[in-house]
Amino acid sequence: MGKLRKYSYDDKVQVVKKFMEGYPSSRLVKEFNIKHRNRIYEWRDQVLQGGYEALKGHRGMTNKAPHQNRERSLEEENEHLKLEVKYLKKLLELQRR
Repeated sequence: MGKLRKYSYDDKVQVVKKFMEGYPSSRLVKEFNIKHRNRIYEWRDQVLQGGYEALKGHRGMTNKAPHQNRERSLEEENEHLKLEVKYLKKLLELQRR
């Protein structure tokens, strides 16, 4: 089995943002040296379901802060909803072509 590649949180965020803006996955795979484009779709789905916080690696971490800061949580939810709207608008635009 091959060695697993670990992507930084910042790289994941950049990839998802660009993808949601309409950059093709093939371009992002090359630009960020991602092994397979399905990884981009997985990250997008994680963001749509749980915000950017979902992209952070949680392996081996203990739950040091069980209660998130409410303001931060609301900001993340707002960002998530903005991205979801942007993504859905892009889908509608592509369907109309």
